Amino acid sequence: MELVVLALAIFLDLIFAEPPLLVHPVFWFGKIIELFDGLRRGNVLDLIFGTFAVLTIILFALLLCKISKLLPFSVIWQAYLLFSAISIRSMVQHAEACINNGISRINVQKIVSRDTSRLSESQLCSAVIESTAENFVDGVLAPLLYFSIFGLPGALIYRAVNVSDAMIGYKTEKYFYFGKLAARLDDILNYIPSRLSLLFFEVLKGGSVKFGFENNVKLNGHSIAAMAYVLGVKLEKPGHYSIGMREAGIEDVKAAIITYKKLCFMAVVFSFALTTFRILLLT
Repeated sequence: MELVVLALAIFLDLIFAEPPLLVHPVFWFGKIIELFDGLRRGNVLDLIFGTFAVLTIILFALLLCKISKLLPFSVIWQAYLLFSAISIRSMVQHAEACINNGISRINVQKIVSRDTSRLSESQLCSAVIESTAENFVDGVLAPLLYFSIFGLPGALIYRAVNVSDAMIGYKTEKYFYFGKLAARLDDILNYIPSRLSLLFFEVLKGGSVKFGFENNVKLNGHSIAAMAYVLGVKLEKPGHYSIGMREAGIEDVKAAIITYKKLCFMAVVFSFALTTFRILLLT
């Protein structure tokens, strides 16, 4: 049944990109975070509130998985939940929207956390390419990997932690304590997927593994380095890192989208193979 769930989830992603907002588990993960965010006190007690916030989201994710046992068409519900945990087509749509009529500063701002108001055109293109590379790990490879190993709970718990990190996992005064657990858990859960991603880049261009390890820009930023290598462009976050020499342009964003699609295809095939192996191993 899990192979059916996986196939249906991929089908739903490619057709619809994202579930409707109000019935999107990620939306409700965010609402839970916002609820706890209102309890912040700006001191070490925030570590407790932040911990409860993340644990509540994880428990909510597990509850959503358990509900499937009570439904007559559980395979549909499970496929829907897995669909909500991955983001293949939506990333393509977001990236394409950034370059529909030249590079769109407004649309780039929607997919990155950095301030885009002062970025040059090449830096804006770089931001889109970096986001695409990171999403391959966060939105595709990691949830599929955890589904293949641990089933639906693995994928949904990963997504819950990833959403928590995206919302509060910052080393700012506001979230230094409150988002600490979210940030650490996300680092742990992405440790293997980030490094595993290099093998997929290696299929596209030999030397990606070596370059990805030697030029990794942050704890789990291997896919960014590998994307820079495959495309042969400079990817940079001003004040933080710069990889490569040639300035990125719109054509490079288009090339990154094509590369992303190839990577996603390989990740899906890998997930089917690993899931099949686990099922055979346990029977």
